[in-house]
Amino acid sequence: MGIKFPDDFIWGTAISAFQTEMGVSKEADFPGIDWYQWTHSPEIISGKLVSRDLPENGDGFWDLYKEDMKRAVDLGTNSIRLSVEWARIFPESTDSVEAKVVRNGGGNVVDVQVDEAGFAALTRRADWDAVDHYRGMLEHARSVGLKVFLTINHFSLPLWAHDPVACHRDIEKASRRGWLDERTLVEFGKYADFVSRVFSKDVYIWETINEPEVVATQGYSAKGFPPALSNAELTFRAERNMVFAHSVAYKNLKKHGPGKPVGFGIARNVFMPVDDDPRSLKAADYASYLSTEWILNALIYGAFDNNFDTVTDERAEGVPGSDFIGLDYYNRIRVRYSEGASGEGVPHMKVLPCVDCTDFGWDIYPQGIRSVSKWVFDKYRLPIYILENGLADAKDKKRARYIKAHLKELGEAINIDGVPIKGYYHWSLLDNFEWGEGYSKRFGLYAVDFRTKERRRRKSADVYEKVCRTGELQLD
Repeated sequence: MGIKFPDDFIWGTAISAFQTEMGVSKEADFPGIDWYQWTHSPEIISGKLVSRDLPENGDGFWDLYKEDMKRAVDLGTNSIRLSVEWARIFPESTDSVEAKVVRNGGGNVVDVQVDEAGFAALTRRADWDAVDHYRGMLEHARSVGLKVFLTINHFSLPLWAHDPVACHRDIEKASRRGWLDERTLVEFGKYADFVSRVFSKDVYIWETINEPEVVATQGYSAKGFPPALSNAELTFRAERNMVFAHSVAYKNLKKHGPGKPVGFGIARNVFMPVDDDPRSLKAADYASYLSTEWILNALIYGAFDNNFDTVTDERAEGVPGSDFIGLDYYNRIRVRYSEGASGEGVPHMKVLPCVDCTDFGWDIYPQGIRSVSKWVFDKYRLPIYILENGLADAKDKKRARYIKAHLKELGEAINIDGVPIKGYYHWSLLDNFEWGEGYSKRFGLYAVDFRTKERRRRKSADVYEKVCRTGELQLD
């Protein structure tokens, strides 16, 4: 007895550029990225905002991608989710490249149109060694039978667009403020136009921005990402600008890659009250709203709740929506009402410790992947891809159980609830650089010795391979 998945289901693994590329050759080491500067800053290190681990000691995927793609194929997967690094492709600013910036009636940028002269200027600005290297990656993936799911922005920004240390010191005086500046979304539109023209033939599905709500909240509220500030107004501004960044990128990716789906990815946790107090339920519901529903409404409908009171007070014209919704699902967050607390930025909500814990302290809750998928589809009626699902488990004690339990729930969402889930990408193919946590959190189906770069397949990978090859999860 088992759970059967659709014949055309996409099975994959996921990685990101900054988290895996550096580590072998000198050419792979690239300092022109905001996160690179952030992890190297003595000020940021002494402030304990990063782990002291450095990205240039990483997996070396830039040089070892052929071997790693073979590992993905050996898992029985038929797709791989990768990202390209904006800063590698354009190591210098593209500000001077002319493009037509289109605004809606509210003054918001909703399109960045690059004509042939503009594209020619972008080709002169691009680093063609990097472009050709990425082309080689994408072509190789296709040649070994892996459909490419390409993310064009996975957290990191060019240093010419975002100086995170300067922003951390004084955001008002900083001149390169990343997603706080409209300039960044305009340049992102140019970048999207360029990559769509040069990479489209090898791309199966496009993702504009990975987890924009996480970038905004971790960077401007929770202090987990650069520039590590605590300012609700700036969080909102960054999140809003990324909505319009998705919009301009969506249009340019569709223009040069007709027929190829374009979407975005968001992280959705389950906020679960631990008691029957109505105030706990209210707090949990509001946390869910702030973490994902707010930005989904904006990304798909152009519907903004500028007062964060759950009521739409602005409808932005020219927001094209999305062809699908990408979901990154990891865990449950247990909460209860507590006067004066402020868990996850929600007034009077306390976050409780995990019960079934990963190495990250995240609470394993397989049922959530089904309930979240059903809720998202019922509300937004778009196809879904699970773009990330996995756990930090260095000793590989829980991963096999985690995979089975989550795929069981996912299969039931498809077969019983009728949710059109089109694919699943396990995070991650490899252990990698887990942002501020460095190399301490091990998510890979393949363990990595970061000193020797040796990969070792974990036993739990056998479980995932069997499902990928058969399209069926056997129940114990």
